[in-house]
Amino acid sequence: MTARFDRRALLGAGAAMAATSLLPRRARGADGGAPPTRLVIMFTANGTIYNQWLPQGTGSSFTLSPILAPLAPFQSKLLVLDGINVLSAANGPGDDHMKGMGHMLTGIELLPGTTQGGAGTPAGFAGGISVDQRIAADIGGQTRFPSLEFGVMVQSSDVWSRMIYSGANQPLPPMEDPMKAFSRIFTGSQLNPAALTALLARRKSVLDYAQGSLASLAPRVSSDDRVRLQQHADSIRQIESQLLAQTSACSAPTVTAIDLTNNANYPAVGKVQMDILAAALACGQTRVASLQWSHSVSDVPMSWINVTSGHHTLSHKPDTDTVSQGQLVQINTWYAQQFAYLLAKLDSVAEGSGTLLDNCMVVWVNELSKGNVHSHKPLPVVIAGGCGGALKTGRVVSFSSAQPHNNLLVTLADLMGTNITTFGNPAYCTGPLSLA
Repeated sequence: MTARFDRRALLGAGAAMAATSLLPRRARGADGGAPPTRLVIMFTANGTIYNQWLPQGTGSSFTLSPILAPLAPFQSKLLVLDGINVLSAANGPGDDHMKGMGHMLTGIELLPGTTQGGAGTPAGFAGGISVDQRIAADIGGQTRFPSLEFGVMVQSSDVWSRMIYSGANQPLPPMEDPMKAFSRIFTGSQLNPAALTALLARRKSVLDYAQGSLASLAPRVSSDDRVRLQQHADSIRQIESQLLAQTSACSAPTVTAIDLTNNANYPAVGKVQMDILAAALACGQTRVASLQWSHSVSDVPMSWINVTSGHHTLSHKPDTDTVSQGQLVQINTWYAQQFAYLLAKLDSVAEGSGTLLDNCMVVWVNELSKGNVHSHKPLPVVIAGGCGGALKTGRVVSFSSAQPHNNLLVTLADLMGTNITTFGNPAYCTGPLSLA
């Protein structure tokens, strides 16, 4: 017969175990063990110089291109996709920039509207939800914010400047002011380093109590119950190790006021927005985030890299204008440097047996392929991070030119745990890509 034991001790151990549910989900993972996966979308505008963007080689044997060279430290954690075609953008209202921006994450036509672009018929906003919001609808309830949208000097609110949609004709504006973004995410959350350390110490003491209570119960229960108690104890040790790693990883960045009307501050605004985004992920505030640099048809002049003409203006120059082509390579290389900065921030956070980046899927997209012809194929797509081991990285994967980008959107959703077979307009979706 199993020995009787102290009911108060059992209740105390149970209460201590229940207290672990108060841990940030970033610490304990979606299933109580493995860290959760996250999705980050980064957008830059006006297409690229594709032959300077696409790496040389295929599969796992490739050399990064001049534009993607800044990503060399993360080559083993990259997945470069060639051949993706935004088939849906061949239909519906709007000019090619409008279509590219509106279709990019929704895979569906723009709605009829009154905004006249440089060509085509007038258009409104996108006709469906964006993939990040479809994912957030499934997993957003696990965090304080279902999703967080960041912008860098977007400075407008039309179809050219909106890529995130909660539904048809429901664009979500990005947070453009880092001070306001910081206040929304961190003010009142007590996530400063001193407060966080104290909080983790309190939670660790709860875990220590649970360990002691379970140990005292072990001699007084059946062998089957003893196995269960050991499983609980192992779980507690795993949570404790994740908590200790979180102490240095989860801290709010330093943010000061920046003049958002001064074009020269474009790099500084982007940097602090990336700092806030990375901290929000590390602190478990969200699992879905996006970063939008400027907007479609962006004409930002980049004097900090000695490019004084506007980006969009340069993108319309002919291929024979070697000076403009070289400046466009400079611009896109600079954006690759910013992408590398974001990846480095994520990769610096230890998490589980790897890093935060290893549990992320960071997708860099554009509304066009080539600016001077306004093409939507092949769409330049770079994915970084392993999505918790679901992605086989360190590869260049090429598809036929008929591969619709809706298939990529389905794949992103499925990798994040949203089990769907189609996304956007089903006429352009044949199923998920094989990226495992």
